[in-house]
Amino acid sequence: MLTSSLFVSAQDANKWQLNQSKKISSYVLEKIELEPEDAEYFKKVQLDQMIQNANEIKASGATSQEDKKKIYATGRLNLKNKLVERFGKKIAQSLMNAINESRKQ
Repeated sequence: MLTSSLFVSAQDANKWQLNQSKKISSYVLEKIELEPEDAEYFKKVQLDQMIQNANEIKASGATSQEDKKKIYATGRLNLKNKLVERFGKKIAQSLMNAINESRKQ
């Protein structure tokens, strides 16, 4: 399980995570218009979740795809909950859908 008290920041991100986060955020924010402060919030929580996922995989020693998938699923739920809290269910779901689309690009 992900530790919700785990503090992460962009300084903890590696180059790949920063690039992936930028790619995802750019795609999502082209699809869904958000106010500048909301766009920054989205970028931050999305990157933070990527870092948390990586930290949890490392801390747990997860090596199998099955174990990693569980961590990613928990991470998606955590991200969705943060987005729902900020934007409401409808916009949060649209953001999550756009995130999934971006990964297929």
